[in-house]
Amino acid sequence: MRATHRRAIGITLTVVVLFVYSFFAASVGGLFADKPWYAQIAYFAVAGLAWVIPLYPVYVWMRRPDPDEAAAEKPPEAAAIRKRS
Repeated sequence: MRATHRRAIGITLTVVVLFVYSFFAASVGGLFADKPWYAQIAYFAVAGLAWVIPLYPVYVWMRRPDPDEAAAEKPPEAAAIRKRS
């Protein structure tokens, strides 16, 4: 599968997961309405970052290079360029 196709699928999946996750997080967050402010802050801090965990493998998969791209010549290292100057 080409990288452009993986990125399109990954972006679509990200939008769908975030849409569903936001409703779930807001529903659970409603249970914290009568809790102290520090409990609310703790919940929303964790809930605001927790969406990354299930989507991280998708991002790794999206950034995987194409097989023909991996065989291409790599650009020279910065240290090698400085030595030539």
